[in-house]
Amino acid sequence: MTKENRLAVDKLLRGISTDHVETVRDAWREILEGGPAYVPQIEVKLRSSAWVENPRGPLSKYFGVLLALLDELDKSVFRKEVTRLRRSKLHPMHSKTLDVLSQRISEQPSVYLSDGAPVFVASDIFDQTVVVRKIEKWSMTRGLSLKSVTRIDVIASRPELAYLGLYNLFLSGIVLTWPSSSSRGLRLWWSSLKAEVTFYHEVGHHVCGHIEGGQVDEQEKEANDYARLMIRRSRPLLTLIGRLLFWPFKSLLKRVTNTASRNTVGDA
Repeated sequence: MTKENRLAVDKLLRGISTDHVETVRDAWREILEGGPAYVPQIEVKLRSSAWVENPRGPLSKYFGVLLALLDELDKSVFRKEVTRLRRSKLHPMHSKTLDVLSQRISEQPSVYLSDGAPVFVASDIFDQTVVVRKIEKWSMTRGLSLKSVTRIDVIASRPELAYLGLYNLFLSGIVLTWPSSSSRGLRLWWSSLKAEVTFYHEVGHHVCGHIEGGQVDEQEKEANDYARLMIRRSRPLLTLIGRLLFWPFKSLLKRVTNTASRNTVGDA
C-alpha cells in the first residue's frame, strides 16, 4: 500500500464530504485507472469501527461509496467483503446500504461498448436485447465520445420518475429509462427515439464537462445542442424530412416575430 494510494482514497472521501464534483471525479478516475492496487486501502477503510456508530455528516455517504468502488475494482474481493460485513456489527443505515449494494454481486454487464463503458439493463425490462442493440448503435454515432463514462444503467420507466435520463456528475455515469413492457411498431419507434435523444443529451453533459447539478440553462442548452448534432448524424433522413416539413412554419414564425418586434418599437 503506497502513500499515493492512501492520498487518492482520502481525496475521494474529502470530495464527497464537500460535494466537490471535480475532486470526486478526478479521484474516482485515478483510482479506477490504478486498478487493484487500491483495493487494500479500501479494505482498511471498510474495517473501521466507525460503521457501528450513528453515521453523522458525510459518514452516511462514505460507506456506500467505498463499497461501490471496491465492486468496480475487484468483484471477488467485493463479494468476500460483503460476506464479512454481513457477519459484523453495523449501524442499521449502513446495513441497508450493504443490502442494496450487495445486489451487485449477481449483476453482470449486458454489453461493453467500444469505448469500454459497461451497459447494465434492468431485469424487469422485457426487450433487453433490443435495448442493448440500440445503445450499441447509438454509441457508434460519428463524433460521439464516451471516454471516461464509468457505466450506463437502463432502468424501467415508471410514472413516479420525473426524468427520462440522468447524468451522475460525481461518477460520470449515465442512467436511461425504458418501458418495461414489450412494444412494437410505432410505439417502439417513439420510445427508441426519445431514449436516443436522452442518451445523446446526457452524453453531452459528460463531453461538455458540466459539474453543476440541477437545471442550469446554459448547460442544458449545450447538452441539447450536442444531442441535436448527434441526431442529425445518426438519423440524417429523419432530420431532412423534419426540416422539409417544418421549414415553412419556421419562416412564418420568423415573419410574425419580426412584425411583432416592429409593432412594439412603433408603439413605444
